[in-house]
Amino acid sequence: MQFKLVRNATWHNGNPLTAGDVKFTLDLYLTQPLPQSSFYRVIDRVETPDNYTVVIKLKQPSPTFIPLALAFWRNHMIIPRHLYEGTNITTNPYNLRPVGSGPFRFVEWKRGDYILLERNENYYKAGLPCIDRIIFKQLPNTEAMLNALSTGEISVITLVPEINLDQVRSMSNVKLFPIFTGIGLVLYIGINTQKYPLSIKEVRQALNYAINKEEIIKLALGGVGRVQRGIFSSELGSFHSPDVGYDYNPDKANQILDSLGFKRGPDGIRVTPNGTKLSFRLFFTAGDLPRLRASEIVKEQLKRIGVEIIPQALDSPTLREMLTVRYDFDLTWFGHATGPDPDRLYVYYHGSAIQPGNWNYIRYNNSEVNRLWDLSRVTTDPNKRAEIFREIEKLVMEDAPVIPVQERVLYAAHREEFQGFPPGPYWYANHMERIWWIKGSLRSPWEAKAAIINASQSLSMALATLSPNDVSRIRSLIDQANESYKGGNYDRAYDLASQAINQLRSQAKATETSAIRGTITPQIYQQSPQITAQQDYTILIAAFIIIAIVVGAAIYLIMRRRK
Repeated sequence: MQFKLVRNATWHNGNPLTAGDVKFTLDLYLTQPLPQSSFYRVIDRVETPDNYTVVIKLKQPSPTFIPLALAFWRNHMIIPRHLYEGTNITTNPYNLRPVGSGPFRFVEWKRGDYILLERNENYYKAGLPCIDRIIFKQLPNTEAMLNALSTGEISVITLVPEINLDQVRSMSNVKLFPIFTGIGLVLYIGINTQKYPLSIKEVRQALNYAINKEEIIKLALGGVGRVQRGIFSSELGSFHSPDVGYDYNPDKANQILDSLGFKRGPDGIRVTPNGTKLSFRLFFTAGDLPRLRASEIVKEQLKRIGVEIIPQALDSPTLREMLTVRYDFDLTWFGHATGPDPDRLYVYYHGSAIQPGNWNYIRYNNSEVNRLWDLSRVTTDPNKRAEIFREIEKLVMEDAPVIPVQERVLYAAHREEFQGFPPGPYWYANHMERIWWIKGSLRSPWEAKAAIINASQSLSMALATLSPNDVSRIRSLIDQANESYKGGNYDRAYDLASQAINQLRSQAKATETSAIRGTITPQIYQQSPQITAQQDYTILIAAFIIIAIVVGAAIYLIMRRRK
């Protein structure tokens, strides 16, 4: 398969972004034990016939390479070859001060406080981005974040906790919008399948029967979303089997534990025949109030079957190390997104992904699941792939390495003075370039640009009918409109372009020509070809920024009014 890169893209340090950068990045996935490497193993080789052409040759047909390796934004960030070649990719200092190619460039990271990004003046999409600065602000807790949004201290919350949705709805000049839609967000409790007695399948099944998911969703998770029964979201359609999973049945859970000989002690907590108490730590991220409440509910539910739960909050870096490096946990709240294809979960459930730093932290390994998953990667018939994944989901849920709880519906919130937030799967990753500030201009950037293009095209069509003085005067208006647009004054840009169009109308009427009639009415909301046109085959160059490290972050969007 062949991909054509845009020719005017540069890294934030001014170096051109070329096919060599793409090949270098893809080769890293093929040679280094990176977390997402499994999506790239189907590549045979990568060729670069010229600086703006990438040819990827696969070992065999793959139904997942395009949707997961290239299209899913978290898996395909290209890195600058000239800064990484010959270095240790995991310790390269540019990991903490990244050089990207997107609409905003990294400026500063003050740990525990904020990350500052500024507008990339050399962005390859003309006229974008619309705002000058983004500050990803880390606040101490949810209460502080919501207060800051309400007072206008911050402008956006990237994720509103479910239990606070009604509070945000009541705020004036604040709007909620859905995010991460269509990518199968699932919340569950992960189980350490290699730690006794959780290594016993029947124990894990008993825990699944004992959890009342509806109660958790209603009391701790804002009452939004749906009960989740398997590992795949219902948003995956035929890939998901609605019949898998466990109904709430504490009596069944007690029967299973009784049959294993796990008797209750004086405190009501069961003990295994070898004297191990059924007492488990349940980890969650510090400051996550919904998970704290959910953990307390789980604690009460499992106490009814003789299982002790000890909720424990950890900061994000410590929690990740405990899960993916040390494997030092019993139970943990976790979530994942399947993305556009169920193969996205390969790294969570395939036995080959049990490696330090990878995401099969539950250390689940079933040879038949592994075989079927490998088969799905070379099966191109969509119906057969759906059958395979339904069988995979059935087998995994029989083994019960996780306790699915909620199919999530998530929301972000923004103050209404900022516009252009598109609802969708990856809004803040791929679309922040189009957010704009209405207090800077009443006209949107798109209206202003459409008017300028309309005036320019109309002038070109009418040149033969105009005097040199008329052409000079109208062209001057269009030039001024372009300068105003570049300066962020979209109202003035629109007005100047409209003046040019009105003068063209007057000249057309005066000379009784039809050369430009019917072509010079501003087409508001018509987007500029300069903004939207791409070559036939374009590889997406995502901004290489470290948004993901800011957990529970809120955003300042600061528009600097240019003069």
